[in-house]
Amino acid sequence: MQLPVCLAWAIMVHKSQGLTLEKAVIDLGNKEFAAGLSFVAISHVCALKNILFSPFSLERLLRVKTYKRLHERITEEKRLISLIPQHEIC
Repeated sequence: MQLPVCLAWAIMVHKSQGLTLEKAVIDLGNKEFAAGLSFVAISHVCALKNILFSPFSLERLLRVKTYKRLHERITEEKRLISLIPQHEIC
């Protein structure tokens, strides 16, 4: 008996830091473990058409923007950016 095999590998979101991936299968899980972690996973892929969410949950994706910690992080980033003199902002 022969079985078709496809060579593949897996990494955690933290391990993908600094990588640009051509294609990815992303499992977002049931909850956000850290603010912005889902965004990090998605943003490392070259094109949205090359992302497969498995399992796919529209409800889970829509919940990301309602997380309290994400809003706290955005507020803090805005505060920090406001402290930088204008001529130093890239």
